[in-house]
Amino acid sequence: MPLHHGQALAVSADTPPTTDSAEPDCVRLRDVCIVFGRGASAVVAVEGIDLTVRPREIVSIVGHSGCGKSTVLRAIAGLLPDASVQGQLSIHGQTPEQARRSGLMSMVFQDPVLAPWRTAEANVRLPVQVSRGQRRAPARTAREQLELVGLSGYENRYPRQLSGGQRQRVSLARALMMQPEVLLMDEPFGALDEITRDEMHTELLRIWGTTEASIILVTHSITEAVFLSDHVLVMAAHPGRVTDFVTVDIPRPRRSDFKDTAEFVAIQHRIRTALETNR
Repeated sequence: MPLHHGQALAVSADTPPTTDSAEPDCVRLRDVCIVFGRGASAVVAVEGIDLTVRPREIVSIVGHSGCGKSTVLRAIAGLLPDASVQGQLSIHGQTPEQARRSGLMSMVFQDPVLAPWRTAEANVRLPVQVSRGQRRAPARTAREQLELVGLSGYENRYPRQLSGGQRQRVSLARALMMQPEVLLMDEPFGALDEITRDEMHTELLRIWGTTEASIILVTHSITEAVFLSDHVLVMAAHPGRVTDFVTVDIPRPRRSDFKDTAEFVAIQHRIRTALETNR
């Protein structure tokens, strides 16, 4: 079914946020349903997803394995060729395919997916070479992007010479090369050890602060979702659906000791309760 453009509402188990803000929406989903297969074998993976992401917001999607978190993210990215995506889904008024081709959005995966035969700098430069001038010009050189993510001096190293955290920084630098307005992140820190993961949380916020991008992050970590996000979308499975929409009303910048506050713990408790109640 073709995608349509239209206004979407952010959903909440309490009071749904309105959409009459003067600030335009960046990403809109309304009543999105994702179906795999046809006829008697059709499986409804996701049903009735409503979400609004505004410019420079960070929204996390959390839920148990199999609830459809990554499926929603891939629908936004236009990476579900074998599925029927029904409902209204747009990125700055464009279809996902149009937004991706025009460089409005990019994606960071759990696996950095770096070309092993290319240096860190050459991997970061790849989007510029692939676009052949069809997208917006990069604001920084590949070397400057590596400096932004804390890898100055690592330009000529190959992926095998980098740690897991360093490879993920290269992946992030590459994703930001074309100045995307929407950055999609699918469990980007899931393979990292706890210490490195905590460091990357702070680093992501620092790097995001230098951009104009909105971020939609899929994660299994409640701590990660609360620390990074303005809002957390909580999903349940069979089929995938929204059960809560939690606002993290904590000013930025956020430091690591925010994770020890009573307010942080209370937000975590609400999300955990929503997950357990709707398992």
